[in-house]
Amino acid sequence: MFNSIPSNSLSSVFPDVKISDNVSIGSGVQIGSGTQISAGVRIYPGTKIGKNVVVLENTVIGRPTILPPTSTVKRTISQSGTPTSIGDNSVIGGCVVIYEAVQIGNRNIICDLSSIREGCKLADDILIGRSVMLQVNTVIGARTKIMDTCHLGDMVVEEDVFLSTHVCTAAENSIGRADVVGKWGGPYIARGAYVGVNATLLPGVRIGEDSVVAASATVTKDVTPGTLVMGTPARFVRNVEPRAKE
Repeated sequence: MFNSIPSNSLSSVFPDVKISDNVSIGSGVQIGSGTQISAGVRIYPGTKIGKNVVVLENTVIGRPTILPPTSTVKRTISQSGTPTSIGDNSVIGGCVVIYEAVQIGNRNIICDLSSIREGCKLADDILIGRSVMLQVNTVIGARTKIMDTCHLGDMVVEEDVFLSTHVCTAAENSIGRADVVGKWGGPYIARGAYVGVNATLLPGVRIGEDSVVAASATVTKDVTPGTLVMGTPARFVRNVEPRAKE
């Protein structure tokens, strides 16, 4: 059952928004016309949700970062003052966790159990599959599809990219050792690239425009645009037909 939200001077909520049971809405939250918020959802202060958005059960939006005293990560993203926002006509699945300072565009679908960390930016018409992990500062371009259980971190994925299931990326090559100075920053995937099931992309590599990374490949160096690579480590196999441009 959906209920009408009571008047709250601290939040801006259109009267036709449907709010289910056990929903927590923080101060300064903005929710657009026609949006539906399902049971058990928590929306942290300052979050902006657009028109005709559907948020399914037990999802958390705008969660602040909490770091233990031993953490080596500096908490800088939330200090920018950028609120988490979700664009019009998006669908956010159940048990999704979206952290602070995340920007999500229009008509996105984010499936159940996914997690989107601080500072991520998603353009329009994106599909994020079930149980996908987007680590901090990941940028996703329009019309990109990221299938179930992918792990992406601190990287850029341009528009019209397809990442199949279980694609994994790394953002640093010191394997977490504090005494080792290594490469930092995830891969860069250019527009129109396809990455196959179980592929692994190591830090700093660039996947060229309209290139194809075969299933289970391990990419250790840049992939030339318009080529197919496969194997461990991934090697050039052949050129691929250019993608049809609209």
